[in-house]
Amino acid sequence: MSMMKKEFMWIAGIEDTFVTKTDRTSARSLDEYELTQHYSNWEGDLEIIADTGFKYVRYGIPWYTVNPEKGRFDFSWTDRVFDFMGERGLIPIVDFIHYGTPHWMDNGFLNSCFPDYMADYELEVLERYKKSIDLFTPMNEPFITQEFCGRQSIWPPYLSGDDGFVKLLIATAKGIMKSVSSIKRELPNKYALHVEASGIFFSAERELQEEVKKMNEMRYLTYDLIQGKVDTKHCLFDYLYKNGVGSEDLDWFTENRITVDGFGVNYYPQLSVFEVSKEKGKIRTTPFYGGTEYLEKLIVSYHERYGGPIFLTETSINGEPDHQILWWRESLKLVEDLIDRGIDLKGYTWFPAIDLINWDYRYGSEPVEKYLEPMGFVSLKMDPFRQFRRSTGELATVMRNDLRGEE
Repeated sequence: MSMMKKEFMWIAGIEDTFVTKTDRTSARSLDEYELTQHYSNWEGDLEIIADTGFKYVRYGIPWYTVNPEKGRFDFSWTDRVFDFMGERGLIPIVDFIHYGTPHWMDNGFLNSCFPDYMADYELEVLERYKKSIDLFTPMNEPFITQEFCGRQSIWPPYLSGDDGFVKLLIATAKGIMKSVSSIKRELPNKYALHVEASGIFFSAERELQEEVKKMNEMRYLTYDLIQGKVDTKHCLFDYLYKNGVGSEDLDWFTENRITVDGFGVNYYPQLSVFEVSKEKGKIRTTPFYGGTEYLEKLIVSYHERYGGPIFLTETSINGEPDHQILWWRESLKLVEDLIDRGIDLKGYTWFPAIDLINWDYRYGSEPVEKYLEPMGFVSLKMDPFRQFRRSTGELATVMRNDLRGEE
């Protein structure tokens, strides 16, 4: 495989959603490390990732426990984890915010000081681990935060509609820019790998083409904004203007724009492609299995729009091992072809390495194992003592052979 060059980055990620503040809407905390029992199995989990042949790990820091009070940090757990990674030869790509904020921060992402708190936290961590962490993601999938916290009122601070979406967009984009700027000023050699939830929408109906274009453009909006690419000519300018973004705001983004070191694309064939239709005057989106055809469209569109470097920062498939193996092989073949065509693709990530807990858990009442999603190459199975047992099967064997055999 031509992509098996030394510099190509083979990455595994551990699902690390931390929406942990309970309230009247939800009495359940969504901490994936706690739910998958990673806090008590982290050494073994990292060991399996290393043994399977992955060199890099997208690894989240639970901001709410590392920064339990304003201005106070507790690194006792992360110290052990990053030391261990170093001993095992694993290279962390630190995922600073995978949704959710610390409990002391009133109104979460909408706190007027949020961008500064975010920048302080990220710099504090990288200063501490400047010898062991070179790669970081300032905020995972800002679009999902904007959508779930802003438009759809699913997560705190429970805003809704376009007005809510845009408020979250502005807050998160400013947080990303302030964080990256302060890190680059103090630690210029650190590499910011930005990660976004990619999506492709399509429709056979002519009257929906404008709407479909807007839906597709929304997925690029954070990347455009942080690079100062949004002006009066931008196709979403009217939408932003209608929802409270004035010329002063856009001037701020242009003046403070940042350079993106790496563009991360997250793509799940079962979750990232949608067919758009109209029923009884309402617009409907229906999940559509996208396969490699739509992954190719996505990566090519990033290449044409931004150049690169581009990383596939999340992909996997939910299902039987033979389906997972097929997706691993098909997606690798596509990545290899795209590299041969001159596209600046730098890395591939299987995400999650370990089965994850569906986010529905936060609103549900069933035991945690009922929400298991078999997407990892490490399977979880609840034993009679309420412990999740880890095991690896065919997928891990195939990955190990592919990754070890080509070194």
